[in-house]
Amino acid sequence: MKTREYKSLGLKVNFQVPESVTEFDTNAKKEGACLDEAVNNVIYRGSLAEFRDTFLHGCKAQPAADGKPEVTEIKGVEQLTGIERLTEPVKGKDGKPVIKDGEAVTKYSESEGDYFDRVLAQENKEASAFQSLADKVAASIAFDASASERKPSGPKKLANKYKLTAARIIAGPNLASFVSNKLSNIGKTFTATGDLTKKFEASYEANDGTTQSVSVSDKDAETLGWLVKELSDWQERQALAGMV
Repeated sequence: MKTREYKSLGLKVNFQVPESVTEFDTNAKKEGACLDEAVNNVIYRGSLAEFRDTFLHGCKAQPAADGKPEVTEIKGVEQLTGIERLTEPVKGKDGKPVIKDGEAVTKYSESEGDYFDRVLAQENKEASAFQSLADKVAASIAFDASASERKPSGPKKLANKYKLTAARIIAGPNLASFVSNKLSNIGKTFTATGDLTKKFEASYEANDGTTQSVSVSDKDAETLGWLVKELSDWQERQALAGMV
């Protein structure tokens, strides 16, 4: 055994720990116990947290980059059911909402478990109804022993500026041109659904200084809005690369 220092409650705490895999297995009275514990640590520290986040909220498609593999889009429980997880504003020490990039910062106000239970109740379904989604999400998560502990993620909220821009594009005469000449640069396309179950309505100042309004499908504005953001990020990277 050897002594290793840890920290708890602001104090230094010294524990006796095994010096080798063999010593760990001997202490556990089970061959392979050290590997089992290491694997479980990685799963509980990172894989399950990633699973819950993707299962509930999905993930956007991302091209392969910086040595990381391509990520395929997955629609989570939130996208499949249309039931959003409850959020609340993040408040600063002064008690006022925290604002970032002109938008109020939010956090989830219900736990992952409470949210999923609410979805099941509203949909009148058992958890097993989402087993195929769980299998798909689990298969997409690679085992990574080098990853640090994954922290809970916040709401994936699209900034209003991107959604408003998308709405204006959808309502205007140049949607087809935008898709073929702009979105093609990032290998993406878009087709409006025209689903008006929920509308996105907003007012904005036009280039001529007048106040204009727009009303389009909320679903379409949200979908195209994320693509507008992705295109904007790509254009920014291209501009920065051009400075070198």
